[in-house]
Amino acid sequence: MRNKRWMLLISAVLVVLTTAVSATAGVAQQIPQPVPALPILVVNTGALNVRSGPGPQFSIITKVVGGTELPVLATNPSGTWNLVASPTGTGWVDISFTIPRGDFRFTPVVDVGNLYVPVLVATPVVITGDVDEVIPAPQLEPPGIVVNTGRLNVRSGPGPQFTVLGSVPGGTVLDGLARTPDGAWYLVESPFGRGWVDAEFTLLRGLFDNLAIVSY
Repeated sequence: MRNKRWMLLISAVLVVLTTAVSATAGVAQQIPQPVPALPILVVNTGALNVRSGPGPQFSIITKVVGGTELPVLATNPSGTWNLVASPTGTGWVDISFTIPRGDFRFTPVVDVGNLYVPVLVATPVVITGDVDEVIPAPQLEPPGIVVNTGRLNVRSGPGPQFTVLGSVPGGTVLDGLARTPDGAWYLVESPFGRGWVDAEFTLLRGLFDNLAIVSY
């Protein structure tokens, strides 16, 4: 009789344990796999330049203020510049002025040096036979440099040590003629004649690939 009770008790315990293990396995199967957080760069400076390529020699597309979160789309081979989505479109930023957040393990690598960038070249149109009018060759407009501050000094040379020729108000569009090798100063056509402006206080419009480089 006693053995029979023990057998019933052991059977009951086994049933309870089997039910508990099955329930635990079911819960484990229902736990979703964690999704990696998308890579984001947080601007960690007062204002950060977003450029057309991964380096200071590329033109500035726009500026973003500190604290702005920029989704990361790609990185250069050295991992020093990231392609991001900015409020005005895609561009490259120097990661040394940002704070990374999220999972960067699957960020694609883009080698801009190996990309083909078409350059527009104005070529004369050759007309054969009798014509009543001359068709002019297409002309490329000079790149526009937009003043992005209250007033910007136009100087006689690329540096604060040069004489101020005059100042232009914010929003003024100046024709770009050349730039310094580091891209820090632009030679422009201004109301005061040709002069230099600090690139840090400007925005760029147009094609700058063929802009002349002047060593001063």
